[in-house]
Amino acid sequence: MNMENRINRKDDESLYQPKIHSERIKTLYGLKQATGKPMTVLLDQAIRDLAENYHVVYQIEEDPVLEKVEQETWEEIREYRELLDKVDYLKCLDELEKLKNHE
Repeated sequence: MNMENRINRKDDESLYQPKIHSERIKTLYGLKQATGKPMTVLLDQAIRDLAENYHVVYQIEEDPVLEKVEQETWEEIREYRELLDKVDYLKCLDELEKLKNHE
């Protein structure tokens, strides 16, 4: 089953399903329109990414979609992440300077 088009429901449990604010749903729908991927696939990817960021083990039977990305795309992602990290660092320096000036 192609993960990019559908979520595998085999062995799916009937668990609590949290309500999502309508603004998040609108954003999710916009992402669906932009990517052409179903909202369930986008949510699954977002949860997988969040779990990875928090170092939570995410059990999945299929390979994550991002593993199929070309090497040059990974380089672009790495460069973009590096840029974002630098921006965050500069913001921290700015905040630190503000704190020093107010003491």
